Amino acid sequence: MLQFIKSNSLISILLFCLVGGFLAFVQTQQGFTYFPWEIKNYLIGQKLNQGFRLYKDIRDNTGPFATGFYQLLDFFSISISANPYIAFSIICLQAYLFQRCILQFDLMPKLGGLAFGIYLLLFHLTREFYVPDPALLGLTFLLLTWREIIQQQKTLLVNDRVFLVGVYLATATLLFPAYFWVLPWAILSLLFYSGISIRQIILVLIGYLFVITITSLVFSFRGNLPYLWQVYRQSLFTFQLISWEESKRVLLTFAPAFLLGIWGLYKVVGNPKIRAHAQKAQQTTIIWFFFSFLSMANFPAFHRINFVILLPPLAYFGLNIFYVIKKNWQKELVFVLLFASVFILAKQDYKEAKMTIKQKPLLFISGQKLLVLGPEIDEYLHNEMAGPFVNWELAKPLLSQLNSYKNVITVQEYFAKDQPTYIYDSEGYLPKIGQYLPSITQQYVLVSPKLYRKK
Repeated sequence: MLQFIKSNSLISILLFCLVGGFLAFVQTQQGFTYFPWEIKNYLIGQKLNQGFRLYKDIRDNTGPFATGFYQLLDFFSISISANPYIAFSIICLQAYLFQRCILQFDLMPKLGGLAFGIYLLLFHLTREFYVPDPALLGLTFLLLTWREIIQQQKTLLVNDRVFLVGVYLATATLLFPAYFWVLPWAILSLLFYSGISIRQIILVLIGYLFVITITSLVFSFRGNLPYLWQVYRQSLFTFQLISWEESKRVLLTFAPAFLLGIWGLYKVVGNPKIRAHAQKAQQTTIIWFFFSFLSMANFPAFHRINFVILLPPLAYFGLNIFYVIKKNWQKELVFVLLFASVFILAKQDYKEAKMTIKQKPLLFISGQKLLVLGPEIDEYLHNEMAGPFVNWELAKPLLSQLNSYKNVITVQEYFAKDQPTYIYDSEGYLPKIGQYLPSITQQYVLVSPKLYRKK
């Protein structure tokens, strides 16, 4: 099997794409429940196209470029059910960039489609990877950054293309704010392993600030620039530790990737077969891996898909095994074991998912304009969402502090702009709204427990 993958790169890549596309199709046919954060992203695109302003009206911490991507999907009426196909297309693009970089800069001997296949295989560890999440979108630009750094390290003469390093990193940050903390990785990699000058370091920073400035101007014209900076200050400088239960879940899911990567790194350290420019790439990737852990403390949530930043370094380290090991049967065995471990973990993940197959809606209504005052975001899949409260945890403080005149006016504006036909008040906030805005709540009558309908 391994010889076929290495000797027929184009055919093997097409085969990997066909198999992955089939798995994406299977994912859409299983009737699995959508992830709450997946529904939230889908709704953000809807509300932006309805004229609500990001961060000022839509209280969320998703990167502005990612929300623009979801807005584009909604503009073209692409359903949430197409997410597996979109995510798989993004992963295929990343796998191509990953393989192309290795082949173009001769980081390893000719491995055919193996680099593409290993990358693709590791992105089937969990079905969360079938969602075009901001972390997955931003990873594309981290790979472009990695490629550009290695290109600059190929010779001692660094050129002004380092400007693109800053552009790519800023784009990644505006897709997924936690990627801000990999900026030092790029600077250190260029300082340590290339002949970069002070002027060119400044050029990297100019490229980074150029994208940030253009984005800030757009938000300034929309009148919500202060809210953008508020979200980014809170996102970039709010650190949290992952719980033991969450860490066990992540470690179990990523176990094959960790074992492959760490073993590959161990085999290559000090190996005389590695060329000088390939050693620079290895060291650059080690720095990436280190700063990935720093960015983890800045994740908005510890969903497994947010940890995809670890997979390219681990995949690259793991490829060393197929280079350093001499005997073909040992290489075949490693590949078969990796494939089997990914298959077992993916199968277990699907078993867990089948326990949460889509249930009947909690509410008896369908196709109505609905406002949910609570975390039951999945009810919007069967109804049209009213109001901008896509992230309940961030929207809740607005309704909890109605003793503020500004908050009362804001809630009144939301109801005037996008008034719901039904309100599902699972956490009892409607009576509190009625104390300050009785003209709104008097328009609704209770028709079932916690469910109100407009008269």
